[in-house]
Amino acid sequence: MQTTTTAAQGRRIGTLLVLLAAAVFGAAGSGPTVAAATAEPVAAAAPFQPPRTPPAPAPQRSAAQQAADALARARALAAKREAQLALAGQRARAIWEARSRPIRLVVVRPDTIDLVTVGRLTRRVPRPPGALSLTALNRALPRSWMSITDGTANLSAAVVLTPRVILDVGGDVTTVKLAGGRILPQAAAVYTGGGRLVLHGVTVTSADRKFQQPLAASPGRPFIVVSPGGRLEATDATITDLGTSSTDSHDRAGVQFNTGSSGSVVRTTFLRNSTGLQLVGSQNVQLQDLTVGDSVGDGLSLTGNIGTVMSGIRAVRNGGDGVRLSGATIDRPITGITAAQNGGFGIAAIRLHQARIEGVRTSDNGSGGLEIYQTSGVTVRGLTAENDPVGVVSHNNCTDITLDRLTVAGGRRGVAIEKTTRHLTLTSSTIERAKVAGVAVGGVGVELRDVTVRDSNNDVRIERGANGVSAVGLQLAGGQDGLVAHAGTTGLVVDGLNVRGVANTGLRSASPEARIVGGSITGATTGITVTDATTISGTSISRVYDGIRVRSDRLVHADEVDIDAVRIGIDTTSGSPFLLSGSRVHALEAVRGDLTEQRGNDLSLPPLNLLGAIGIPLIVLAMLLQLLHLVRTRGLRGRTPRWSPPSVPTASVRRSLSRSAYDTAPPRRPRRRRRRRSRTRAVGAPG
Repeated sequence: MQTTTTAAQGRRIGTLLVLLAAAVFGAAGSGPTVAAATAEPVAAAAPFQPPRTPPAPAPQRSAAQQAADALARARALAAKREAQLALAGQRARAIWEARSRPIRLVVVRPDTIDLVTVGRLTRRVPRPPGALSLTALNRALPRSWMSITDGTANLSAAVVLTPRVILDVGGDVTTVKLAGGRILPQAAAVYTGGGRLVLHGVTVTSADRKFQQPLAASPGRPFIVVSPGGRLEATDATITDLGTSSTDSHDRAGVQFNTGSSGSVVRTTFLRNSTGLQLVGSQNVQLQDLTVGDSVGDGLSLTGNIGTVMSGIRAVRNGGDGVRLSGATIDRPITGITAAQNGGFGIAAIRLHQARIEGVRTSDNGSGGLEIYQTSGVTVRGLTAENDPVGVVSHNNCTDITLDRLTVAGGRRGVAIEKTTRHLTLTSSTIERAKVAGVAVGGVGVELRDVTVRDSNNDVRIERGANGVSAVGLQLAGGQDGLVAHAGTTGLVVDGLNVRGVANTGLRSASPEARIVGGSITGATTGITVTDATTISGTSISRVYDGIRVRSDRLVHADEVDIDAVRIGIDTTSGSPFLLSGSRVHALEAVRGDLTEQRGNDLSLPPLNLLGAIGIPLIVLAMLLQLLHLVRTRGLRGRTPRWSPPSVPTASVRRSLSRSAYDTAPPRRPRRRRRRRSRTRAVGAPG
């Protein structure tokens, strides 16, 4: 036992000696040997670190050397600042050049506000990060540049925002007056740049240099521009008297969204601007519940926009078009537009593709209600037009147009379809009181379906050059003529025509190879007049003076027609071939002229009910006249008629009076005739 303890103690002493040697001599390879020599594992020793040598103390510098170093550092810092200022000046001048060289320019950056005078950076004011209000901007500008009094801000310098800058206009400031002048550099315009302009509950207007009254449209009137990458958000704002004149080379709208800009305009009013609101190449702009009025040019103008959302637009009394949509791609329906009393069209849709216009109203516009120009795939639904020269006009190569549920009243033409229009469909619409024509068709592949036209001069007129026109289920009432097809039209098909109470002719056609299928004509001077080859089948004509009048040198075929006329059933002129088959013709003169009959026709006098319908009004009129005569001779009802003596011939009274006078008169002396002496004066006697 003692021997074992001694051996263990010897091993521990040996291990300690080895570790001591490793610590002294740094023997790196002794670890495994020690591990092999020991029976029990021990903790690893910390690596050996030689003692550090303290750094040599820095040599003591003199005061002169320290001053020289401080001066060098100050010069370097000044040079850096000068370089930065020079760079900022270059950037400011570039901005000044791009903004028509305003006399005074304020450039708002995320951390500074730069003041530029005639293209030269004159002052830099640091500012805290975050949104900038007009009150904070006012503190950084000289009073001659900007002032705020009683909630009215007077700004006489142009303002440009840079990226990541937010200018908040509203709150304690309710009115902003932008100073202008005779020329564009004097205009205190506002450019969003790449920043964001927020208008809420504020009125923005122009003013003269003394801020006394708004400016008329001129080259130096201010405006607001939403630059590429910038954003405008206007809510419950009023923007008036902005924008340059249309004759100026830098024609600017009151508010203009440029290419790549975006934003939203909600419950905002634009009044008396050059062009009220203009969007050119903007993206995803929301326009909701706007009023645009009294503009010099167009009220609202959209050109080449993408993703614009429109609803609740009211355009009134603008000099040009109320709403002008040109080359825009609008994904959602254009709804809720009201356009009235504008100098041009209420709504002008120009080069639109696959757009939907729904629930719009136009009235009393100078050129017309809705203009469709060079468009394709456009659907107009629920339009109401009143007292426009033309309710809807489609012209200049329009294709695949659908007009559905239109209501047009007054004006010269209800719907005008120009000859370059192809594949237009007009359905379920009502047109009335058109002075020239309810529907004027001159295009190719036009279809009229379930259209009602009332009290128009020509209810429907097919113009020269029209081809492939189809009219199905037309309801025509009142006016001078029902449907009129001029010469030079081809491929006309009229199916289910219903004409009531027109003054002249129910249907007058000069279209070759026209087909009239079914339908009825009631109440007209002449039911149908044709001057070229026509096929009439299954048509009913009643209460007319003349049924069918033919003035064609080509064959006209009437099959299974039913005519009740007062005077002439079928009137054909000499040399007009006419074929009548399976028809019934009742008139005082069933046929006048030559015709060819087939399949047993019924030709006779008009029925008694027709004669009665014509005679009863005449009998009633005669009775009324007789009653009027009795009232005038006998007095009003309830008075006792006066007795009058029997009549005596006038000649008998005269004879009796003459006899009584002769018997009672005394005898008269005969009168002597007195001779007249002839006094002849001698020729040449003095007189």
